[in-house]
Amino acid sequence: MSAQVQAQVQAIQEQIIKAREEFQTHEKELQKIAQARTTLLTQQNENELVKKEFDLLDSEANIYKLIGPVLFKQSKTEAETTIAARLDLITKNLKQVETNYKDTEKKALDQRNKIFELQNKIKTIAAQVQQQQQQQQQQQQQQ
Repeated sequence: MSAQVQAQVQAIQEQIIKAREEFQTHEKELQKIAQARTTLLTQQNENELVKKEFDLLDSEANIYKLIGPVLFKQSKTEAETTIAARLDLITKNLKQVETNYKDTEKKALDQRNKIFELQNKIKTIAAQVQQQQQQQQQQQQQQ
């Protein structure tokens, strides 16, 4: 194998290493995003349960909000407004998390494809080198 081919293969291998590192970074980011999504879904479910419970109460029911170690009395309307605001915020955050997940997933997929392309380049170079070596052997045998 010529020095030029070796340098070309080495350069491609370095690109593969960088692409793999970037791919792994995207995979870690996807895990973090998935964890954040799970947390938001849990919060959403909890708040929806609370909202359903509020729907079962009459308008004069006593509702207490825990702030630190103290319970404060709260009107049903105020409590429902708070829950609705929380659900809106959670829904917006979920949409953002989904968008981030899709973007990061696309970046990871692009990196994976780049790795495959680079590996195929190396295979192509190796096949060309092998073909050249076979041709040289045939020429030597003919002489």
